[in-house]
Formats: sequence, C-alpha cells, structure tokens
Amino acid sequence: MFNLLSAEFYKLRKGKALFVGLLIVAVLVVMLYVSLMMIDKINSGEVSNGTGGVIVFENGETVAGELGTESMMQKIGIAGVLQQIFSGHFVGLILAVIVSIFVVREFGTGAIKNLVGKGYSRSTIFLSKLLSTVVLSILFQVAAAMISILIGIPFLGSEGLSIINWTDIAIYTGLQILFGITAAGIFVLMGELTRNLAAAIAVSIGVLLFSTSATALLDLLCHQVGFEPTKYWFLDLMSSCPLTEFDTEFLVRSVLVSIVWFVVAAVLGVLHFQRADVK
Repeated sequence: MFNLLSAEFYKLRKGKALFVGLLIVAVLVVMLYVSLMMIDKINSGEVSNGTGGVIVFENGETVAGELGTESMMQKIGIAGVLQQIFSGHFVGLILAVIVSIFVVREFGTGAIKNLVGKGYSRSTIFLSKLLSTVVLSILFQVAAAMISILIGIPFLGSEGLSIINWTDIAIYTGLQILFGITAAGIFVLMGELTRNLAAAIAVSIGVLLFSTSATALLDLLCHQVGFEPTKYWFLDLMSSCPLTEFDTEFLVRSVLVSIVWFVVAAVLGVLHFQRADVK
C-alpha cells in the first residue's frame, strides 16, 4: 500500500490538472468579485447600468436603498463567494473532471493492468487510488477556499474584512470540504464503473447536477410516510448548507451522511474492481 500511495502522490505532483483547475477557480472568483464591484458602482451612479455586461434590475426602490449603507460587496462578501463556488458546484464540476482524469487515464495506458500483474491485490490498488484522490480533493478545495479569501481582501478592504465572521467561514468551508471528499469518492466509483474518460466525466457531472432533482422527487413520493431523502443525500446537504447559525443536528447529520456515502462508494468500488476484467 505504501509503495502504491507514494506512486500516486508522485503522479499528483507531476500532473497539471490540479493547477489548471485552480487557475479556473481563480478566474471565476475574480469574475464574481468584479461583478459585485460593478453592481456597487452602478448603484452609486459612478457608471451607467449595463456597463461591462452587468445590469442591475430595480423593483420599487433601488437596490442601494434595500441594502442601506451596506454595499453589495460587503453584503455578499467572502462568505457569499465561497457559497457560490462550493454550493453552486463550481468546485464540484472542476473536481469531477480532475478526479476522472486521475482515475481513468491509467486504464487506457495499461498502468492498472501492470499493477495487477505485479501481484498487488485489487482492493489495495483501488483503495490507494481512492485515498490519493481524497488527498487531491482536500488540497484542491483548501486551495480554492484560500484563493477566494485572498482575492477578496483587496476588493473588500479593511472595512469589509472587519465585519466578517471567520468562525462561520471556517465551519462552512470545513463542511464543504467534507462533502467534497464524499463527492470525490463517488467520482472515483464512476471512473471505476465506466473506465472511459468521457463517460466518467459525463456521469460524474450528471450525478453532481441532477441527483438532487431525483431526491426532490423522492421527497414528494415519500411525503405521506414522513421520510425526506434530501436530508440523507450529501449533495442536498452541500447545496442547503447555511453560512451561519449552524444547527447541531445539521452538523452531525452532515458528517454521518458524508461518511456513510463515502464508505458505500469505497465498498462498491472495491467489489467491482475485484470482479471486473482489467484490460
């Protein structure tokens, strides 16, 4: 296992997908902050509505009036940007692609077949890939959160930073990283089941974007018996995770649900890898 993990971590260091993914995150974050800055400038009358493709719609009273003395930048802040990139699945979409590349490409090159031929147990091979993917997901998500915070500092200034609740941001980010680890486990499973890069990416993104619609439908079907599947699907918890005033029951359920689904993905992946042919 140690030798396999060392080899996996070496591939992570040499691979470019992680750095390209973080570059995309940085560009998205800058675009979010610039959009907020443009909204504030439009509300203050510094620039005309529609400048830079940013349009502010007013309903009754102006947005500035609704916000009072607090600007949109301060109202949304770093917490709102983090919510957009995590709960909005920006990070998840990029992670789905990175994990799929990391897992599937070795089936095409014959590397997995060589490992099996060298006598490594199939469960050890799969678990080493899964554990290295967990490390990859943690590094990517922590870096994405730090990028969002660091880029936001010059946009918010000292006044905007002074009103931030850093404890809430730490809890929210920690929960999202936990959900992201579980998502990475699901993406590894999809890569193992498909063993085709395009299919793995498509199925992983499909699970990420559309599985919550299925659980919402199940909520309607199970309404009479008082069961809500959305409470026990980690992607629903990821999307509905609050930014503040975290409920203890929600925190405990989030941790347990994430662990259970990660274990399910690991077990199914090991079972499939042990029985499927390696070409």
